[in-house]
Amino acid sequence: MSKVQELREIFDPPDEIIQAGLNGELILFVGAGVSMLLGLPSWDDLANKALDDLGKKECLNYSAIDQLKEKLDPKKKFSIAYLLADESNVEIDLKGHLTVKTEEDSIYKAINDIGCPCVTTNYDVLLAPRFIETDNKDSTTDVRIVRITERDKLFANILNEPGTVVHLHGAISQPETMILTTKQYLEHYDNKQVQGFLRELFQKKKILFLGYGLEEAEILEYILRKGSAKATNDRRLFTLQAFFKSEQYLYENLYHYYKKTFGVHLLGVLRDHEDYKCLERIVKSWVNQIKIRKPALTNDVDFMDEVLGDDRVII
Repeated sequence: MSKVQELREIFDPPDEIIQAGLNGELILFVGAGVSMLLGLPSWDDLANKALDDLGKKECLNYSAIDQLKEKLDPKKKFSIAYLLADESNVEIDLKGHLTVKTEEDSIYKAINDIGCPCVTTNYDVLLAPRFIETDNKDSTTDVRIVRITERDKLFANILNEPGTVVHLHGAISQPETMILTTKQYLEHYDNKQVQGFLRELFQKKKILFLGYGLEEAEILEYILRKGSAKATNDRRLFTLQAFFKSEQYLYENLYHYYKKTFGVHLLGVLRDHEDYKCLERIVKSWVNQIKIRKPALTNDVDFMDEVLGDDRVII
């Protein structure tokens, strides 16, 4: 196997990511590991909080809560929680668990400062890419944020516009769009429009996955499979993940696994001294190195022509 880049505390973004920003092709794909750095719960923690809320409403005793927490994955926990809530005629309100006042001086601020379109599986609404458009007279305009939360709005070309955030699993601002239960999850990713959107995304854009560490690996791999991601010589997909120095063997094997299975290039960060805050340090250091431009008009037209000529994608 080829030599793997050693774990480092700080490094520059790959050239492909820098060039993708200049070409209007860069997408940041954001997972729960990012929101957790700001104190928000992981998917599993959020499911546990839903069960705890039912306990407070006396829909579950604490023995039952403990068993459900220990034995089930988040999708099953949410599925059971919503069934029990429906039987007891109570509501599960997740908003309080997903609310922070500000992005603060966090990894979210750095992501937003980079300014490129984003896709996220998080339910919070802290992603708000700051892209400033300059016209021929050197006057500037802040591009407005467009949030896509509904499945039927996943058109193949929406991420050509800076300021766009796609909430692949819905958002707390529209609770009815949130993908929580096993049934919702399976139906969502079996949907042809979702699969077509992911397929075009992985083929036409360059992606940097953030916040998909070992705990979120199942979600990342499921998304890659449904988007038909596969090994290729074209370096289009990257993921930033943190490891302890003692996990070097694990890191090297995951590096080869992601590359040969999905064509994803693993960028390993050393977490011994700052734990997962090391990811925040990296992204902050990249803000001034990654410049975002809108796609050229000819690229946009070519992109649309290809999509309209592809009957695999529902638009």
